[in-house]
Amino acid sequence: MKTLVQCIKALGVAIGTLAITVIASYPMVAFYAYIINPGHDRKFYEDAAQWIAPWSSYLLGPIVFFGFNYWLSKRTSKRNAMAFAIMSISFYIIIEIALLSAMSIDIQEKLFNLSGIAWLSVKLVGALLGAYLGQRSVKTAN
Repeated sequence: MKTLVQCIKALGVAIGTLAITVIASYPMVAFYAYIINPGHDRKFYEDAAQWIAPWSSYLLGPIVFFGFNYWLSKRTSKRNAMAFAIMSISFYIIIEIALLSAMSIDIQEKLFNLSGIAWLSVKLVGALLGAYLGQRSVKTAN
């Protein structure tokens, strides 16, 4: 039962991270449209969103994974925080693959190239660092 609960929590971290980064992409596109390059038609900004929105995931993804894993490793000190962090990233990758497939986007082109692997690795480092520092802060407090 504990394993199922941990899987559900890790899935929640993956979904939460994805949701936060997608939601954050809207203000990024709006900032570009109103501040950086105003005065174009809607189609111009829809096209611009295709290259602006991924930066939300690139920049915020590792930070959000760090935050979730730091917080959760402090809350549940008996959990293997590193395994949980890896599980949350694994669910994130599965969700990314499912979403890209549903949108008929080439997974090989988006995820499994040098750039995609690099950004997934940065997210993994963020998650592992958050888990490590969260566990460490609990140990030093005791």
